[in-house]
Formats: sequence, C-alpha cells, structure tokens
Amino acid sequence: MTVKPETRLWKSLKKCLKSGDGYVVSRLESYVTPGFPDCLIFHNVTGFFTIELKIIQPNNKVKFSPFQKAWNLRHADAGALVYILVGGLKDNRVKLFHGSQTKELGQRAADLVPGLYEGRLEDLDLCQVLSNSQTP
Repeated sequence: MTVKPETRLWKSLKKCLKSGDGYVVSRLESYVTPGFPDCLIFHNVTGFFTIELKIIQPNNKVKFSPFQKAWNLRHADAGALVYILVGGLKDNRVKLFHGSQTKELGQRAADLVPGLYEGRLEDLDLCQVLSNSQTP
C-alpha cells in the first residue's frame, strides 16, 4: 500500500515531537468542522497550537481548500497560534509558516514567502520557534 506524502510528513513530525520533552500531539480528521487543521499540539511552554500539514505542489505553491483558508485566516486574525508546515521541498527540507500567510502561500511560490523556519524537520525546535516568533 502506498503511503501519501502528507501521511509521511505526519509520521515524521510525530516521531520528532515524541523525542522532544513536553509535547502532546494529536492528529485530527474532522468532518464536523471543515478546514480544521491536521494537528492539535500542546506543549507546557507554548500551550495549544495547531499545524496544517501540506506538501508542495509541482508549481511550488501550496494548495488549500476554501475551508482551510477561512479557518486559518480567521483564527490567525484572532491571535490564535495556527501554523502551516510545508514538506516536499528540495533537499528534504520543510518550511513553517504562520496561519496568517495562508492566502499568500496559495498565490506565490513557497520559496518566495518568508517563513518562521526552513530546514530539516529533525532540526525544527517548535517550542523555540513559536516562543521566539511574533504573530504577524
């Protein structure tokens, strides 16, 4: 059975966070609330935050459903800790964005949109990145 790229990204993220202290990670599939992000994560320093997992498209853009756009932008505008983790980039890199960048990510190449982190998933310290970032 072939594993979808987004599922592989989820498994890699889960493995990385399990090795770190203090993360409680849940993957969500919600048909009740369309657009709800893929991951709900808690850390004792940052509190709750969500991450939408995405794989880069051949045109180097990120594809969102209208529900995902609306959910991320609404919650980002309210000051919620909402993020987008994009995988499938060159050299096996990932890039982390704030949810307020959802519209821009859908319109521009992901390489041209400034992110909060870019590099190997194994080197991503979510707690540090989130603690040091300011909501745009």
